[in-house]
This record gives sequence, structure tokens and C-alpha cells, in this order.
Amino acid sequence: MIGKQALFSLLGGVCFVLPIKAQESAVEGMKEAAQNFFQKSIEKEKQEIYQYLDSIKSTGNNGQQHSEITDEDIQLVRKLKAIEREVPLDYSPRVKELVAKYTSDNYNPYMCRMMGLGQYYFPLFDKILDEVGVPRELKYLSVVESSLNPRDISSAGATGLWQLMYYEAKTYHLTVDSYTDQRMDPIASSYAIAKILKEAYEEYGDWLLAIASYNGGKGAVSRAIQRSGKDKATFWDVAPYLTQQTQNYIPKFIAMTYAMKYADENNINAADTELSLRTQVLDINKRISLSQIADALQVSKETLRALNPSFKKNVLNGTEDAPLRLVLPVVDKKIATEELYAALNTPVAPSNAIQNENIVQALLNGKYKVKVGETFASIADKFDVTVQDIKSWNNLRGNQIVPGQNLLIKKENDFVNTKLARNTERSAKKSKQHVANTTRTAYYVVKKGDTLSEIADKNGTSVGRLKSENDLSGSRIKPGMKLKVSKK
Repeated sequence: MIGKQALFSLLGGVCFVLPIKAQESAVEGMKEAAQNFFQKSIEKEKQEIYQYLDSIKSTGNNGQQHSEITDEDIQLVRKLKAIEREVPLDYSPRVKELVAKYTSDNYNPYMCRMMGLGQYYFPLFDKILDEVGVPRELKYLSVVESSLNPRDISSAGATGLWQLMYYEAKTYHLTVDSYTDQRMDPIASSYAIAKILKEAYEEYGDWLLAIASYNGGKGAVSRAIQRSGKDKATFWDVAPYLTQQTQNYIPKFIAMTYAMKYADENNINAADTELSLRTQVLDINKRISLSQIADALQVSKETLRALNPSFKKNVLNGTEDAPLRLVLPVVDKKIATEELYAALNTPVAPSNAIQNENIVQALLNGKYKVKVGETFASIADKFDVTVQDIKSWNNLRGNQIVPGQNLLIKKENDFVNTKLARNTERSAKKSKQHVANTTRTAYYVVKKGDTLSEIADKNGTSVGRLKSENDLSGSRIKPGMKLKVSKK
């Protein structure tokens, strides 16, 4: 017979165990329900992706051939949609091929360099794209366009990180002259491309069509839309009516975006590059020598050139009316402030006075013999010309030259020769006299609150002359406008 105390203890234990068992059972039930829910969600998503791929296959869109849909295809679509923001990242067989290429072991060194360069360029691009109001993922077009080489020049003359044409540079107020090409300037060119793409999107209402129009031209895209016969055509609808180059351009962009976004899982690590990630900026309103600045900062000329790719020669040709941006690396070691100040305030002679006896002696009948260790860049510096000039004069396309090779060197469309060198000083004096006795042309950037009358007074000219020289019918001007100003 069980005593009262023992009975109460037994019943208490039973009462304690039963709630625990019930709780454990409830938890197991919740786990099972959650697993069933997630499994059904995965299956539903998989089915939706399958239907998406099947619709592509059945309609022929995206170039999909009648092939079996694999788990690899489904996984790629899932991962593309996971990183998709404003710009559609659609699947196509060509996208799949390019993703495999960009994430392959063979392509890894290239992609690691792109990630390394991107550490410098992409934050700049993000800030500008945000400011203009276009999606950040468009920054990956720069990799497709130029492999993040700001000095890249195509056979058609497209130049810089974004491969802008000359007419685009002029349309968006970029400076292109014998000293500076702002198509090579990461900041100036990025503002231009952001505005170009935004305007195209406002016209087409579709980011992929906007991107395609940048590659193939708005006229070609508009004609392709018309030929497709669709009111709200997508890129994939009009792709068959575009050139093969433009058809391939969108898949390249989508695949590059994928490779960059999933860099870690594909062992794409940022490689070291020549670009300093810590920089400072100075506005320069005079002619200065980049070599002198490099010496003062105790950094290599190559480092300074890499940060300032828009300067075609070894000279930054800034003015009071149009100062230019000089990007300098922030170095940890102590900089001789006086030396830097002296370099920034040491005037550089005009190009027609740079010729000297050593240069003349280096030339024979307008040709220069390459020495051991010399490069296109070092020879271009020696003669105060650009690398592109030398390549053009000698019909060269690559970057290799060999010791003993003869290169044709021209200067201002004339051969650099002894006679030119002898006349340099005399020409410089005549030039100064000519400038003193003739009209000088400068440019003024309109600031907020400026009027034509005030600008004319400041620059010693008249309102009528300002209007005439700048094709202005009225007196309305806007901040940012660049006005030609002739001075006596």
C-alpha cells in the first residue's frame, strides 16, 4: 500500500513530466511544419523557375534552344534573381556560357585584377550613379567596356573607362584637347555616362534597352523595337533585329554582374594594383609638371599617372577659368611640404619651347631609335607627345617595342628637327608678342547668380560680343554653362 506522501510525490512527477512531453511534441510538430513549409516554398520556386525557363524555350526568347532544363539552369536563375535590383538580370544560354567563362580558373587572374581595380573605381562610380539617379549595378558596364583601363582607345576612337566617343564628350561638356582628355577622367566621364544612360531609360522605360542603345545607338534600338511589332518590347524581343555585337552586349553585362556579386564563392579575390586607395584632390589653375609633383611626393610617375589618366602629356594645363583636378596619393611617410609647394608653383614652359638640344640629337630624319628598357610611355614623355600619337604615326596597335626599332616622331604635325629646335626661342618670343597684340580667347564657367552684364564687365568685353561668340539669342544663362570670352 502506497503512503500519502509517496502518492503525492508520484502524482507530482507525473504532472511535471506530462507538460514537458507535450512541449517536446509541440516543438517537434512546429519543426516538421516549418520544414514542410520551406520545402513547399522551394518546390514552388523551383516550379516557377522551371516554367520561366520552359516559356523561354518555347518562345525562342533569349536564344534558348530546345534543350533539357537542368538543375544547373534553375540554380543560375535563382542566383541571378537573388542579386537583381532595378536592372533585370535575365537568364539566357549565352549568359550561362559567359558566367562559366568569367568564373573559370583560366579567367581568374583577369577577374582578380578587375576586383582589385574595382576597389578604387567602384566607390567613385557608386557615388556618381546615386547622385544622377541611376542603378549602381550599371558600374559593371565599365568592366565590359574597357576592362577598367581609363586609357583604353578602340579602333573607332571610343575612349576611356566608358568608351565615350568624341561627340559624346562635347555633348556632355568634357574637355578634349592636346593636353587633356576627360573621357579618361574617372569622375568626369562617369557623370557623362550616367546622364547618357538615364536619358536613354527615360526614352525606353527599360534598363536593358537603355544599355543596348548605348552600345548600338538609339536609332538601331528604335528601329528594332518597331520591327518587333510590340508596344512594350523588351530587349529580348528586339534582340534578333540588332547587330550581333549588341545582342551579345547584354549577356556580357549580366554575366559580369553575376561574377562580381558572387566573387567570394568563385575564389575571385582583389589583386594588388598600381592605384592608391587613399587619395587627396587639389584643384590646379596653372601649368604644372607631373614629374615634379611625383618627385616632391616621393612617389613614382606611374602611380601619379594611374591616378590622373586624363592628362595626355606630362603636364597639367589648368587655368583660372577652368581649373583641373589633380589626384594625389596619401602617403604615410612625411612629405617635404616646401618641395611640394615649389613643384605646384613652378611654371612649365609652353610645348613649343620644350624642345632642347638633347631631343634634337636623339632624332635622325624624324626617327628615333628605341633604347634598351624604353617604353611607349617613356618615349612619349621625352618628346612631349602621347602614346597614341606614336602608335598612330607608326601604324602600331600593340604595346610592345624592341631595342633598335625606329619610330617616326612628329610634333604638331611637323617633324621635330634641328631647324625647329633652332627656331624655338625665336618662335616663343614672336608668340608672346602676338599674344600681346591680338585677341586672347578664354572660357568662363557660369556660377549661380551670374549675369551676362557682370561676366562681360569682369572680362573686359561687351554683352553683345558674349552673345555673338556663344550663339546666344537672349540673355538667359544657367550655372555650369561654359562661355567663350575674347579679351583684348
